[in-house]
Amino acid sequence: MTTAPPGLSAAGVIVAGPVYCDLVFAGLSGLPALGEERFAQRFLVSAGGSAITAIALRRLGRPVRLVAQVGADPHGRVIRETLVREGLDSRWLAQHAEAATPLTVVLSTPADRAFVTYLDERAVVAALDEVLDDALDGPPARHLHVAGFPLAQRHPDVVERAHTAGLTVSFDPGWDESALATPAVRRVALGVDILLPNRLEACRLLEVADTTSAQSALDALASQRPDGITVVKDGAVGAHGAAGGQRAFAPPPRVQAVDPTGAGDVFDAGFLDAYLEGHALETCLKHGARCGALATTAFGGATAAPYRTDLEERA
Repeated sequence: MTTAPPGLSAAGVIVAGPVYCDLVFAGLSGLPALGEERFAQRFLVSAGGSAITAIALRRLGRPVRLVAQVGADPHGRVIRETLVREGLDSRWLAQHAEAATPLTVVLSTPADRAFVTYLDERAVVAALDEVLDDALDGPPARHLHVAGFPLAQRHPDVVERAHTAGLTVSFDPGWDESALATPAVRRVALGVDILLPNRLEACRLLEVADTTSAQSALDALASQRPDGITVVKDGAVGAHGAAGGQRAFAPPPRVQAVDPTGAGDVFDAGFLDAYLEGHALETCLKHGARCGALATTAFGGATAAPYRTDLEERA
């Protein structure tokens, strides 16, 4: 994979939401039961959460502002050093001296993954309150991507604020069973221009059984968002999308997957990159599916997020 700095595209993106320092235990043959021990093939420490989408967008050539919070601790240093290495604009990455950097333990098998997360509420609140307005009022950008439910819970009016600033808005809620049922999160989910949950998150937003198909969840969500674009990601099966009366589906390309961590976040970046170029729904889905699939070919959330030159070489 090339590491040459990509050229910057004109349409900039603000990515806002918690960053996590991911402790990834990868290559597990299965998830351990209580009292059981499993041994990982690989272990790495990487930037997770909103940083994955931000890094993936930057590799595709987008100017990116990351609005988030880290602590003054070793985990925060990992995040800051990663963002500098990736060439991201981190002026809106606030540091909280008394709060810990959000931390996630990722247990990853080739097919799926599970998470255990510690999120210091003070860190999230401080970051969003202190720097979100500054980021929205900063250098011109075209789009705001809300990464995760915490920002929506704290600022349910974020969509209206971004629209007032002239930005379109997308939202990937992430998973939290109780958070996805709150009025604040659902207000953001119904109000954004682009909604990007996975199948289980879509089911929770709809309060339906988690056995509901991705296509059925899409239809139900899209009926509540007739003026927006709705996507339901379904892992290795592919992604379904709706825009008005239009429907589309994109299966992922075949790859040698080793770690699905962050694939959905990289999908978001690919989808938004195509959307900002003015492409049709089906093309956006295919671009997202391609980026998300490639992200599974290495351990860690953004490790294998493709550069634009990688996509061109594989075309």
